[in-house]
Amino acid sequence: MRDLLAGPTGQVPSQLTPLIDEMISTANPVRLLNWLQKTSCSRFLGHLAASGEPISHATLDALPAGHDESYVRALLVRTNVLPPRQESLDRITPWLDRLLAERPARHARLLQPYVQWELLRRARRQGARGHFVDGSGLKIRAEALLILDFLAWLDSHKLTLATLRQGHLEDWLDAGPVRRHDLCMFLAWARRRGLTETHDITAVRRSCGSRFLTDDERWAQLRECLHSDTLPLRVRVGRALTLLYGLPANQIRNLTAADIQMRGTDTYLRMRSSTLFIPPRLADLLVELAATTRDEPLLPPSEPSRQWLFPGNIPGQPMSTPGFSLLMRRHGFHVQPARIAALVALAEKLPAPVLAQLLGISIDTAHKWAAYTQPNWSAYLAVRDRESTRDTRA
Repeated sequence: MRDLLAGPTGQVPSQLTPLIDEMISTANPVRLLNWLQKTSCSRFLGHLAASGEPISHATLDALPAGHDESYVRALLVRTNVLPPRQESLDRITPWLDRLLAERPARHARLLQPYVQWELLRRARRQGARGHFVDGSGLKIRAEALLILDFLAWLDSHKLTLATLRQGHLEDWLDAGPVRRHDLCMFLAWARRRGLTETHDITAVRRSCGSRFLTDDERWAQLRECLHSDTLPLRVRVGRALTLLYGLPANQIRNLTAADIQMRGTDTYLRMRSSTLFIPPRLADLLVELAATTRDEPLLPPSEPSRQWLFPGNIPGQPMSTPGFSLLMRRHGFHVQPARIAALVALAEKLPAPVLAQLLGISIDTAHKWAAYTQPNWSAYLAVRDRESTRDTRA
């Protein structure tokens, strides 16, 4: 290990001492030896050490992005060689710089301030309030690519934001997918800065897409999760939490062992803004998952507060949201229709404010699910009031 991490002088840089101390404390030395001898990640780390330069986030940002870079960065953060950061957001700036390097400078002058001061600043504020930011990073990248496509279209039609008219915009919207309507935020930002005139464009709410599960189908799948030993344990837990509470994949994958809480003989699951009661059979599966899951076999177990129930391939990080969904699909389970069915079932029984607080969703989202199942009595009440008024006058 010391040969692998030796610097130009033949000595291991002092910066990497915490990493070595953690690695030699592993309970799985055979796995560590295989990792050192056979993986491209270990060679990537060796090249960094051999350079003799201090390793920083900026150093890694300047290298080509990929699995090796992500893995080694996470390993260095996990062992306190590098400070933690909001990875999905902090990677946006170097990614955008590389993307814009091959684009006209006028595109960069528009996109960089919008991403830095509008999108990233809003995402960081949400992160400071405790909201998950991983999905925000993906959305920012998607919006940046959409804007670049639009700017390229303007160039091809010899247009600018200043000369863009409503007819031009509608031509572009009609010629592509519905996601092009997401350009509305960028155009509103440009209008506030006097770069373009006011345009009529609004974001289009996506359809739920997949069909709903019937209540019988939902309960049948839930019974299979709770009682079938043919499925992997983490698949059973992930499916059951989706089917029972309608929790999103991003929330499930971020659960830790410390989120499982016992109160007497009852088990609860700590969420962002509430605590969910867990039925006994599902509670047994959760406790078993916490006891058998380890987040990084190369290193000693982390503290329970960071022991992920759904660990990913990157040290110290949970499974990604796409990775969680892919795992479920490999075992015949589609997250979205199951989640929709669970939320509709809960909305039938709970008032929207209670549903919002219980699951940590917005009140608007809770009202949306309630609208699927709960009748709107406002029209009936208005008619009744008018009839009561007439009766009184008569």
